Amino acid sequence: MTQTPVIPMSPDQLPQQRIHEVVDLVERPDPFNFAVGYGSVPENARGKGKPKSAAYLAQVEWAWSPMHNRLDAYYLHRGRRHWVLLSQYWDDNWGKWEWADVGYVPRKGISHHQAAVHLLLEYWKSEEVDSDLDEFHWINTAGCLSVSELMAIARVVWD
Repeated sequence: MTQTPVIPMSPDQLPQQRIHEVVDLVERPDPFNFAVGYGSVPENARGKGKPKSAAYLAQVEWAWSPMHNRLDAYYLHRGRRHWVLLSQYWDDNWGKWEWADVGYVPRKGISHHQAAVHLLLEYWKSEEVDSDLDEFHWINTAGCLSVSELMAIARVVWD
C-alpha cells in the first residue's frame, strides 16, 4: 500500500535539512528516453486508479504565503516496461490528495534509484520552465530519496 503523505505541523517534525551531507547524484543512464509533465505518460505505462505498490520518494513544500502554497509527495511505480513518476498533491479546493502521473522512462537498463533521481530532476526542470517554479522551501519527509539527494537534485535544477 502506498504511504499517505503527512503534513508536518511544526518545525521539529521536519527532517534535518540545514546541515546535510553534500552528495553527488547517481550517474544518469545512457540512453535515458524520458518524458515528463502532465499528460506525458501513456495510458499503458501504468494501471488505472490509485497505485498500490509505488515506492515513496519524498514530500516537499513550497510556501509563498499563508494562502499560496504547494505540497507534493512523489512516488515511483514499477510498471511492466516503464518506471512511472507520480505526484500526489494536496488539492486545497477539495481538501484531499490527488494523483497525477508526471513522468516515465523505459525500465530496461535503469535501476529504481536512477529512475527516481533523474525523473524527479527532469520533472522539476520542466516545472521551472513551464510554471516558473522556484526551489522548494523545505522537505517535509524523505523516503527512498534522502535529504542530501533531494538537495543535490535541487542544486542541479535551480543553481
